[in-house]
Amino acid sequence: MAFEYDNSDGFDRIPDPLIHVIFNQISDIKTLIRCRSVSKRFNSLVPQADSLLLRVDRVISATDSDEDDDSFLIAFLRSIIKFLSPTKPLPNPTRSQNSPAQILREFEKIRNLQIELPSGDLRLEKGTIIRWKADFGKTLKSCVILGFRSCDGEAPAAELGAGGGLKMRVVWTISALIAASARQYMMMEVVNEHKELENLTIKDRENEGRVVMDMKGLRECREGEENNELNNGGSSGNGDGLWWRSNRTTVPAVRMRMRHEARMELSGGTRMVGATLVVVRPISSSSGGGERSNEVEEQNGDVGLALGAFREDLVYCEAVEMLLKSRSYILEMNSF
Repeated sequence: MAFEYDNSDGFDRIPDPLIHVIFNQISDIKTLIRCRSVSKRFNSLVPQADSLLLRVDRVISATDSDEDDDSFLIAFLRSIIKFLSPTKPLPNPTRSQNSPAQILREFEKIRNLQIELPSGDLRLEKGTIIRWKADFGKTLKSCVILGFRSCDGEAPAAELGAGGGLKMRVVWTISALIAASARQYMMMEVVNEHKELENLTIKDRENEGRVVMDMKGLRECREGEENNELNNGGSSGNGDGLWWRSNRTTVPAVRMRMRHEARMELSGGTRMVGATLVVVRPISSSSGGGERSNEVEEQNGDVGLALGAFREDLVYCEAVEMLLKSRSYILEMNSF
């Protein structure tokens, strides 16, 4: 009895839609690019993957000038750190040969995209932990910030809510807003080039902060950019001579509702000093209607925003739940 030997490649029997599912599950762009060298078929199918994860070095955009060593964010934080901790210098960001936009041009129709930076943007004093999530459209729609200091002993009085503590919490808030606006600007080129994009997340490996844009926000962002180009006569430059404005989008005038506890101890034994929860909204979305009814609606909205921002981490979620029961304070800030 003779047996016929099958020389065909097993991968050739897998239908294209199933390979697309596999590539979307892999998602990591570095791995997918390596897959292109496997065969001509893979080479043609990899660019059709629509759910991607891009791990990149710290970059701003493909148009960044090498002459500008510091972004406004870095310069701003450097001045803060010099004041707070003169002996701890802020390292310069490393630059990448390829921007996210250049790398992603190899893919035809991206729908879901995650960008992962190597580290967070904030370099504050030792022992401080900050977590934030910002939702963007054309501009900032909301931002939730949780900050605290880990407690290994007695904390100075300034950390427990004195005047210095309030200044520190404002610094945390401003720093997070600048970091979020810089990340959004970094992806403007990608948003404009990939019209099929439905969800975008820009995060970092330290899980310090996330910028998210849904389908509606992405559409608003594209429309806003088109209007800006028309108003500027087709130029996307700022034209006002301030170089740092090209490194981030403008943060609108915002209303910040801050809640603070000098000390908190969670169910697992975790202790927090100076725990602070800040919910930030543009003033335009916070105004209108009766003052009292709008205040109640805003506080109810804080619950959904804050819990939604940290629902994936049980410790932070518990801290947020405790802080939401605390008295809140209102601060307003002009656009910057």
